[in-house]
Amino acid sequence: MSLDAALYQQFDPRHPLEADEEDLYVDWQQELGPENLKLGLARSIARTGAFPICRLFTGHRGAGKTTELKRVERMLEQGRFGRKLFVSFLEAERWMDLNDVAPGDIVLHIARQLIDDLKEAGFECAMTNLEQFFLEVRDILKQDVTLKTVQAPGSLVELGAVLKDVPIARSVLRGLFQGHLPTIYHLINEVILKQAREWLRKPAHGGFADILVIVDELDRIPQRVLKEQDLTNHENLFVGNARVLKFLNCDVLYTIPLALAYSGCREQLKGEFSEILTLPLIPVRRHDGQDFERGLATLRKIVELRCAKEGATLDQLFAARELLGRLCRLSGGHVRNLFILLRSAMDRCDHLPINRQAVELTVRRQAIDISLAIRPRDWEVLRQVHRDHRPVEEPAEVWNGLLRNLLVFPYEDADGLWYDWNPLVGEAPGGGS
Repeated sequence: MSLDAALYQQFDPRHPLEADEEDLYVDWQQELGPENLKLGLARSIARTGAFPICRLFTGHRGAGKTTELKRVERMLEQGRFGRKLFVSFLEAERWMDLNDVAPGDIVLHIARQLIDDLKEAGFECAMTNLEQFFLEVRDILKQDVTLKTVQAPGSLVELGAVLKDVPIARSVLRGLFQGHLPTIYHLINEVILKQAREWLRKPAHGGFADILVIVDELDRIPQRVLKEQDLTNHENLFVGNARVLKFLNCDVLYTIPLALAYSGCREQLKGEFSEILTLPLIPVRRHDGQDFERGLATLRKIVELRCAKEGATLDQLFAARELLGRLCRLSGGHVRNLFILLRSAMDRCDHLPINRQAVELTVRRQAIDISLAIRPRDWEVLRQVHRDHRPVEEPAEVWNGLLRNLLVFPYEDADGLWYDWNPLVGEAPGGGS
């Protein structure tokens, strides 16, 4: 593989770092402050004890939530804070159609993932009643003429695949689940979890004190308005069905959409789920508009480590160091956006290093693209956010839309939370006026 191709793949924005990829990880929260969210999160979970808590974690998509959660998982499994936990990690997008997610789907997949993870660890749980339930589901599907082309599921994994891949089967399956949710809750909490805890506590099986379930990627659920209920699907799922999501008798951590966490439902969410933790972006500017050199140095370090992984240097990637600095500033401290900019610039070069023309063409194209998501009435709001660094007194759907579409970024420093526009907005036609 050529060096150009190897570096291009290193900057793939779709793949979060695994916990063991320490050679590529930059602990920017530890270096920049004001606090290290993953450490606080891991400590609070380790200290929960006999009273399970559901927690919420949010941040812009691509800001590094999964990367941080992988490290929370490892710290807790290693017992870093004096209490080892067995962690079941559910990747929602892999198992669910996020355009159509119901509370019962999440319950099913939590159960499926937990059982799969326990079996992989060597635990064989008492599945008799649960297996009987799924046999009944299979028989009903076979009898339903509208589902005669659907392969009847014979296991939890196959049932999960049907829920994701066969929309026509969802309403039938959800109806069946709804009537059996109390039974499923009982089997998981009173049979599987109790037996699993006893098994996991034995030194030969890891000596785990308890169990944590992490449900990642629910923040990627697209928002839509449920007109018949006069609320959004996010509000319906996380507020209206909070009781369903809190069914498990162990600690659970859900990722949620950023716009929901900053909406008028925030206090309701906190009442149901306790604290909402937000992962901010890496600050690249100060309140006064000046460069934040430590933040920019952190982004350069992230790029430098990826180059070093392939035996390359920054000078082999860029014709001039200031070109990397320009892309770091325009990323707004959003690592995925930085990788998108980098790869887009590489696409405009026959070979490395990236030259100035490639960078400027990339900036122009990305700025035009982002301007397409800006409605005429949004321009003045964005300028106000850029000027005042505060939320605007606009209808909630306007502010939520700006956050959701990556047009406004949240930052945090010693003085608290503040906001700015995505720097590419300032490069867009009309952005500087």
